[in-house]
Amino acid sequence: MMVLGQALRRTINPVAAAVVSAVLLIGTLSYMIAERVAILQNGTEIVLKTAPVDPRDLMRGDYVQLRYEDISLVDTSLFVGDWPEQDTFAPLWLTLETTEDGLATVKSLSLEKPKGGNSKAVYLKSKPVKLYQSGTKRVRTLRDALKFGIERYYVPEGEGLDIEAARNQGRTTVAIRVSADGKAQITRLMIDGKTLYQEPLY
Repeated sequence: MMVLGQALRRTINPVAAAVVSAVLLIGTLSYMIAERVAILQNGTEIVLKTAPVDPRDLMRGDYVQLRYEDISLVDTSLFVGDWPEQDTFAPLWLTLETTEDGLATVKSLSLEKPKGGNSKAVYLKSKPVKLYQSGTKRVRTLRDALKFGIERYYVPEGEGLDIEAARNQGRTTVAIRVSADGKAQITRLMIDGKTLYQEPLY
């Protein structure tokens, strides 16, 4: 067995292995970049109000920690459809509509993307979250805040604290674009309605 293992190691060309690894890495990065660009170009834009984050993450580096007023902590009474009979991890679909103040608000939650022709709605998919029943009354409960991959926004060195202060004062909003499959990308970060940062495509 040892002889066979040694023979296999001798037959593997280190250069070829390095090339294959590099191609796989480049392919993965290219896919991620292409997906991000596609969302920024073709996704539907909505605006979300941020919520205070406490305690502050002192080890975060040069990024702003974001939590969203309406979509991070949601009311499970908005859930439609069948709640899982057993505790489970699963993503949730949020049906969002923009109100008169220009901000998106949650209209309903579901385990599946709603079907239908609601032209006003945007469907946002969360990361998997713990869904469980609370007590004997089988109350629908979320153990943690919902996450969507848009909870961090990297900024130039030294500017994060000022933005976090504005966030905690309720002055920060974020424009995101959402793809047809529910994935989100931040496109603009705003304070008092004025764009502070806008994401380039590349």
